[in-house]
Amino acid sequence: MRDKEFETLIDLYLKDQLSMEEKFKVEEWLRHITDESAFGNLTETEKDASQSKTYADLMNRIGPVGSPKRTSVIIRMRLWLKVASCFVLLGIAVFAFSNQLKDIFNIQRYTSVANSAGHITKSILSDGTIVWLKGNSKLSYPVKFQGNLRNVDLEGEALFEVAKDAAHPFIIHCGVLTTRVLGTSFNIKRTSNKIEVNVLTGRVFLSSANAAAVTLRPHQKGTFSEVKKTIIQETHPVVEVASLTRGTEYDMFFNDATIGEVLHRIGKKFEVKINYKALRPNNTRITADFTDQSLVNTMNMMCEALNLEFAIKQGAVTITDNPTN
Repeated sequence: MRDKEFETLIDLYLKDQLSMEEKFKVEEWLRHITDESAFGNLTETEKDASQSKTYADLMNRIGPVGSPKRTSVIIRMRLWLKVASCFVLLGIAVFAFSNQLKDIFNIQRYTSVANSAGHITKSILSDGTIVWLKGNSKLSYPVKFQGNLRNVDLEGEALFEVAKDAAHPFIIHCGVLTTRVLGTSFNIKRTSNKIEVNVLTGRVFLSSANAAAVTLRPHQKGTFSEVKKTIIQETHPVVEVASLTRGTEYDMFFNDATIGEVLHRIGKKFEVKINYKALRPNNTRITADFTDQSLVNTMNMMCEALNLEFAIKQGAVTITDNPTN
């Protein structure tokens, strides 16, 4: 990719005119414009000198703190272009600073996960949203959500359990169809000429250019025709929840299950370690439905019912007796 082409992409990025996939490609290119292996072969002294030179050159190109030039750059959000220029000119030395620069200048990082036919891949996003990719599908998303919107790109099919956050709408771009939610669960499936959205819980807002928007509620289905450019809500949809959630950990209904069984499934679904330190017997039976609940809500419901307490720290949940007992 030539410098001019990269600057054009960055300019479109700053204007928010790139798709999630295009943003991801920019990130990938950024990671590979330098010779990582060459940097790895440098001695520690050479690495330190290279990093120091990189930082000094970068600061010189941006301008001294408080200068009109630097202030103007920050205000106009053109710092990206200057960083990109440094990357091209300084070569392998920038590899050592690539991640630090992204943090310093608040550059959003993107990643993606792909799935193959016959498999289901689970991803837990930074906001707690759980996505199960089905079939030959791909999900592109920010490593950490920033700003007022939580945007992701989907190719293929996926079941979403979106973490509830009314202040930060969650938006899925699938082809030319936009699905907007605040916190709900639903399945999106794109085939050769249509996109189907089945809602399990909450409300889902579907929109596309030149098509009347549609709001779906639980157990409703919307179909977008890529040929006719229309969104149709089925009058009497039949949503087979079992088929949509098969192969996932979406269903969290427990009927006379032991505490040990419940905690095992909770830990597996949310990928957390659970330390049970309460005196209540581990074989105590529970009947409850934690389906479509976040980890915090699930633990709140369970501990309130059993008069226990919990704390979540560094990816682990610790359950103890309620001291007021």
